[in-house]
Amino acid sequence: MAKKGKSVYMNLTGVEELLKKIEKAGGNINEATNKCIDKSLEVVGKKMQEFMIQHQVTGDTYRAFKQVNSTDTSIKIGKETYEVKDGKTGIVGYSVRAGGLPAIFLDVGTPKIQPYFFRYNTVESTRSEVERIQRETLEEILKELQ
Repeated sequence: MAKKGKSVYMNLTGVEELLKKIEKAGGNINEATNKCIDKSLEVVGKKMQEFMIQHQVTGDTYRAFKQVNSTDTSIKIGKETYEVKDGKTGIVGYSVRAGGLPAIFLDVGTPKIQPYFFRYNTVESTRSEVERIQRETLEEILKELQ
């Protein structure tokens, strides 16, 4: 898994071959990829929320959880609506504006609080399930095309 900035990326083996088969069969790779991302986000997001509920004091951070699917064009936080700049990437996380600031401290720690690295650990612990979901999704799409 590669880490870049504040995002976590997952490279899965064998998925590229399935995408090539989908393209050969006349399918849309972007749509197939977006469908895989959205289904994977559900698993990763659920695991992040399971962690957060164990560390809840007021519940604000738990409620600040946001999931932006790959096809979403905007996200509503409180009364404000924000445009999603990159519609090709799914995002799960905690909105600082909606009360998610403690998630940052839980993840990376502070001088007095040990870090949990829950974003990294969530991705690592769901890796096999995400890979299975993405394979099944791509195989399903490929079956529909044939």
